[in-house]
Amino acid sequence: MRTVFVDTGAWIALIVRQDQLHPSAAARARRLARALTPLLTTNYVMLETCTYIRYHYNHQKVLAFDTVIQNLIQAGRLTIAWVTEEVHGRALDIFREYDDQLFSIADCASFVIARDRKIREVFGFDRHFLTMGFILKPGR
Repeated sequence: MRTVFVDTGAWIALIVRQDQLHPSAAARARRLARALTPLLTTNYVMLETCTYIRYHYNHQKVLAFDTVIQNLIQAGRLTIAWVTEEVHGRALDIFREYDDQLFSIADCASFVIARDRKIREVFGFDRHFLTMGFILKPGR
């Protein structure tokens, strides 16, 4: 069964109901849940998401997000890939090479991990994944 990579924008749109992208993220999440699609994200994406939610919303919303993540892990639906020193180095190589793009290091680490695991589809809104040849759903 195909695995879908989940990026920061998707997590934020799912947990923040007032986010303008919440309706499309929620609809996509429901489709993936119905199909029992395995999900993958990274510890860098988790850090980026928690930091954004904490700074723009509040501590309680971060804890609610963590509960969602833990439930998905316990249900066997989500795997978190931890960025190793080797993956981080490869992410920095991409970051250096694409100096004309506004990639974050977290983006670059996501590209490396998704490619290594032969994942083509990304659940998110960041068009940088399109630049790197991924399928982005729902996209903008």
